[in-house]
Amino acid sequence: MRQSSGLAGVRANSLKPLFAKYPPQVQKQGDEILALINADAARQNARVDELLATTSAGDIRRGQAVFNSAKASCSLCHTVGFLGGRMGPDLTDIGKIRNERELLEAVVFPNATFVRGYEPFTVATKSGTEHSGILKSDTAEAVVLATGPDSEQRIARAEIREIQPSAVSPMPPGMDVILSSQELADLVAFLKSRKR
Repeated sequence: MRQSSGLAGVRANSLKPLFAKYPPQVQKQGDEILALINADAARQNARVDELLATTSAGDIRRGQAVFNSAKASCSLCHTVGFLGGRMGPDLTDIGKIRNERELLEAVVFPNATFVRGYEPFTVATKSGTEHSGILKSDTAEAVVLATGPDSEQRIARAEIREIQPSAVSPMPPGMDVILSSQELADLVAFLKSRKR
């Protein structure tokens, strides 16, 4: 687990009860993994707090331009009003249910939490290939994953070996590096204003 690329997306409170079911030696190793997760969560929280101090001067109109820009590419996957993609959650009313800090965390650390219905999954096939994406359809015949803004992968049920939740969001991390601090502040201001 220590080498897992998705470890940063796992919450300690979801693993702790699982580790409690194992013998003491496994629990000890589990405690070490929980400490790693908690340290990473503390670093993320500190980074969000640091960025939050710079977001008060955001401009809603400039934020809308950032949202729709090729640089941020938010509108490829997210809808606001009648415009945008459908791979990610509809953000038309996001300002009603998320505060500034939560919005900032979701933009900078997309693996921190997932919106119900938009959780990422990994499908492993019997031939050894893996496909990751958002589960769009799950029937007796096949599973369909949204793998990108305009792409889907259909996998026949007979070919599937395993379906597992993933800890890695399709949304790219690091928007605090891609965007300037002003662009990030503007984007958060725009999202916060979405209260139709």
